[in-house]
Amino acid sequence: MSAATDTTTISYQGSSDGAELWGGTQADFVLDWPNRPAKEVAVLLQDAAAAALAVAASAEDGPEFRTAAARAVGKAWLEAQVERQGRIDSIVVISAATLAERPELVAVARTLAPDAS
Repeated sequence: MSAATDTTTISYQGSSDGAELWGGTQADFVLDWPNRPAKEVAVLLQDAAAAALAVAASAEDGPEFRTAAARAVGKAWLEAQVERQGRIDSIVVISAATLAERPELVAVARTLAPDAS
């Protein structure tokens, strides 16, 4: 962990209505980090990615799962970007291609499985 990771907070603000127009589920976050203004970030989990995560988690693919997955995967993606001091845009799209490149995000979604502890 870096000093930036230790002092940066990522707060989930909820999900937004209307994201289905973009073909996904949106989770809204605020990053509060040292020596920079707070940043609002909308993470959009595309429908195909959400469906793939539901299969990976052996969960029912519905609105409740998609909201939980957008929150969990969005937070994990943001934490990784903060850790590597990568660029964070105001809108982040998590697609099936993103999941293929970042298997750790699929692992996060597996913790949402009905029988996961």
